[in-house]
Amino acid sequence: MKTTARIIVMAALFCAASPTLAGQDTWHKIALDKTHIAFLTSDPARASTLYAASTLGLLKSLDNGASWSALPGLPQEVSPSAVAINSHNSKELYVSYDGLGLFKSVDSGQNWQPVDMGLPNLSIRRIVISPKDPNLIYLGILGGVAVSTNGGKFWHMTSGFKRTVNVNVIVIDPKNPQYLYAGTGGGGVFKSGNGGVSWKDVNEGLSSLSIPTLHIDPENPDILLAGAYHPATPTDLYVGEASGGVYRSQDGGRSWQGSSLLNIHIFSLAASPTYPDVVYAGAWGGVYRSTDKGLNWTDINAGLDNAFVHAVHVLPGKPPTLLAGTTYGLLSYTDAALHVSAGRDRGMEPLIVYGLGGGVALVLLLGFLFVRRRAKRKAQNGQQQPVW
Repeated sequence: MKTTARIIVMAALFCAASPTLAGQDTWHKIALDKTHIAFLTSDPARASTLYAASTLGLLKSLDNGASWSALPGLPQEVSPSAVAINSHNSKELYVSYDGLGLFKSVDSGQNWQPVDMGLPNLSIRRIVISPKDPNLIYLGILGGVAVSTNGGKFWHMTSGFKRTVNVNVIVIDPKNPQYLYAGTGGGGVFKSGNGGVSWKDVNEGLSSLSIPTLHIDPENPDILLAGAYHPATPTDLYVGEASGGVYRSQDGGRSWQGSSLLNIHIFSLAASPTYPDVVYAGAWGGVYRSTDKGLNWTDINAGLDNAFVHAVHVLPGKPPTLLAGTTYGLLSYTDAALHVSAGRDRGMEPLIVYGLGGGVALVLLLGFLFVRRRAKRKAQNGQQQPVW
């Protein structure tokens, strides 16, 4: 009884002192003060190694973003438009500059060579490497999608785009790489079913046709999210009454519906590698989180001193750490509330520790101790019965 009483007193003190998670998660700046960061990505072989496209050039960090250095041999104080890393060999990198071309490194960024032979122009917005074939590379450029099948030695254009359309983003179906999607500036979303050879627009339900970012669900590739541009003036309208925000498709892009996050300019979308239902949006207005694959969104802007979030990137872990590249630096956010919520959904016992306070938590803890002590006594009594 003394032990039980001691546990009860300790539990009561813990419940009285233990705060709830509300208000604990907050953003804090970690590096690159007063630097515009447009793109972030991680080394697939070592998540603590990061690359950032910034106004200081292409930067590299070996410590989860705490410190950065500029990579040599590239245009300095010019922001790259995109960065891509070969998932089969992370020493192989590609970086593009809108108007200056495409460069490749095979030694983790120490040396570079131009690889843009065959491109009709050097206005490059995005680089994507096939997860199945590292020699198969897609570029989003002015006029459509360019493809290389030999690691960037030569490029050719695909069909289906207007010459005036910029391709801002490309995503590949993780289960069937023959299916690709491209988000454009003014043309909406395009889909390819033949590995990028030809494309067709899939815009039914989209209110804005300027798409800076796309996300494809890793578990169910039929679920797509499109981050749309929200025009500042009526003269920017493309069709009907344009509305930015996040749009969602459940049928592989054949139709789109608006989510709860609309009338806002979305710059980037990023998924949690640990929690597949969770997606983050970087927007002109801060950072938003969805825990139901993009249907509903809430802001997580506590401590965020800059509402212009151009890049969001999620580091693996429980809880996950979110990085935000803004107009004025790099910020970090540990999403502890997400960790607790996910645990509760799976029926994990720690919800008592993290989520509840005061009398409710004490009652639950006492009930747990009572049941556990009762089961232990039964087991002990059973062991003390004589064996005949």
